[in-house]
Amino acid sequence: MTEAGARSGRTWSFIDSWVGRATAILGLIATLAGGVTWWVTRHRERAARQAQIVLAEAQAGQAQYGLAWQTFASLLRADPLDRAALDGQLKVTMLWTENYSVVVPDGTSASAVASPELDDIMETLESGLTRAQGSEAADVQAHLGWAHWLNQRVAAREFGTAAAEDLRGALARDPRNVYANAMLGNWMLQNEGDPGAAVEHFDTAVATGQARPFVRQMQIGGLLSCDDPGCRAALMKAASQMRTAGEPLDPDVRRRVVDFCCDPTLARHEEIAEFLSAVGPDDAWNTYLWLDDRSREGLDLRMDVLMRSFIQANLLEASGQTPAALARYRQLQAQLAHQPGSLKDSVDEAVVRLARRS
Repeated sequence: MTEAGARSGRTWSFIDSWVGRATAILGLIATLAGGVTWWVTRHRERAARQAQIVLAEAQAGQAQYGLAWQTFASLLRADPLDRAALDGQLKVTMLWTENYSVVVPDGTSASAVASPELDDIMETLESGLTRAQGSEAADVQAHLGWAHWLNQRVAAREFGTAAAEDLRGALARDPRNVYANAMLGNWMLQNEGDPGAAVEHFDTAVATGQARPFVRQMQIGGLLSCDDPGCRAALMKAASQMRTAGEPLDPDVRRRVVDFCCDPTLARHEEIAEFLSAVGPDDAWNTYLWLDDRSREGLDLRMDVLMRSFIQANLLEASGQTPAALARYRQLQAQLAHQPGSLKDSVDEAVVRLARRS
């Protein structure tokens, strides 16, 4: 090979080497650029996902449970195995079940509105039950039982025993489960179950110290639907506990308790006595005053005074102070002489009743 040929060969060899190195560098740059693009895309996806989770939690915090469920559902359509979304949707669904209500437009049945929502609720709970363990499984199964009860009562699509079976199944998993005890107690009172057993379930739920507002909602609401002996005494005991513990109770619910247990139009003497004698006289009087919030406008103040005097007379009678009770009833009788009604009738009956004992 000539010297010129040798130089030419070395030149091409150098060029080939440089081109190879440049190609490698360009490939590396492309790879790095692709990696950066993937990282940026992945970061954006994670940020968008986190924003959706935050949105769902905010919706749940505003009691927009159906919207929160839908927000989690959109995440699960993108990734059905997203555990955070699965757990978040399950939690929201249990809250939705606890607070379920429907707004029915004119011309639409409650079943038409509730049915698709309850289908979503039950599907989510059934799926969640396959993943849950221990006490969490008992929570989920209890809510599934309550969803079956809603499906029966609101959507009118069930007539079997699925609700009670799931609630009792949750208790089999965890006998002290707060939700199963509160829900089963309420279910029993609404379905002509044993009031004594229902009260025991409520006592167990209260003793856990968990989910207290929900437990009280189930307890007070269930007892207000029960006219059996013992239910009014249980209402007084629950209200007394709530008063002394500083637990809130909606003013409308307080008024319902007073009417149900103390209004002579709605309650017989035996039922009023049951309510007032469930705790000590001082406790009963203070609890009555706590329940009978007279800060509302538009009240007949004279009737208010007469009603409170009537309750005081009943308390004296229930505590065995017959002469004092009779004197208070007679005083009321004179005040009501020209005011016919259920209160006057009850006072007249009390005077006759106690006069026979004297």
